[in-house]
Amino acid sequence: MNIGYIGLGAMGSALATRLQQAHPLRVFDLQPDAVQRLVATGARACGSACELGTHSDVVLVCLPTSSHVRALLDGPDGLAAGLRPGSLLIDQTTGDPAVTRELAAALAARGVALVDAPVSGGAAGARAGTISIMVGGSDEACARAMPVLQAISPNVLRAGEVGAGHVMKLVNNVLSAAQRLASMEALSLAAKNGIDPQRACQILVAGGARNAFLEKSMPAVLQGDLAPGFTLALMHKDVRLACDLGASSGVPLFYDNLTREMLQMSISELGAQAQVNEPALMFDRLAGTRVVPPVNSSTHAARSAR
Repeated sequence: MNIGYIGLGAMGSALATRLQQAHPLRVFDLQPDAVQRLVATGARACGSACELGTHSDVVLVCLPTSSHVRALLDGPDGLAAGLRPGSLLIDQTTGDPAVTRELAAALAARGVALVDAPVSGGAAGARAGTISIMVGGSDEACARAMPVLQAISPNVLRAGEVGAGHVMKLVNNVLSAAQRLASMEALSLAAKNGIDPQRACQILVAGGARNAFLEKSMPAVLQGDLAPGFTLALMHKDVRLACDLGASSGVPLFYDNLTREMLQMSISELGAQAQVNEPALMFDRLAGTRVVPPVNSSTHAARSAR
């Protein structure tokens, strides 16, 4: 089985590196340095998406948005031009389920199956092989995709038909974003009222307010490390897509729309390319607290002044 991987950003490169431990890979990315890092560990570089598709039975992609996936497929040198009937495309992008279903239908007309398989757990989880993979697709396509995905992580969970993996990723990310912001706000409340933030976090993790952000990410924030490798722009995109899905499917999302507005406010203050943990600085400014210690204080000051 010939496997290709396209999209070697922070997450894609981690997923591809993990997959490469079990399967030889062909790779393609618009950034030559990203390609060379995989080539250095044994991958074969391709000069275009079309070339990679021509030589692959299975192609995985991990791009910023569904619009990028559409653009990758289109055109005379696009991926779709190289994919042969009978091949399989696995989309690990955090995508729009409606676009995913549209692309799946177009590919099916060419004899190509699409499975959506976004992930949750960060690049570190991808490298460690512990990341969660949410899968949508037909029974046949998912059965073909399963051995490939299980080479990345054993935590592969089928959500339903095509597009269902992307639905669950949006549900996951909107809940994660809400927990993140609510936890930052709660730590500011504790700090404002005389509780040491480190101690407050320990107490919350031991009680009913425990959540993944408090357990895994807040300890880094409390040390001044605000860079988990995911931007506010990408988180806002995911939450916006979840809110759009709520509107189109008739589901009221009161808290999630508030989360979207809080992320927009954070972008207005900190910038779209700020990290998702940097709103802790904004909560400190609003509350007059210091949950985030003055590590890299000049950077913190510059962010807070925006």
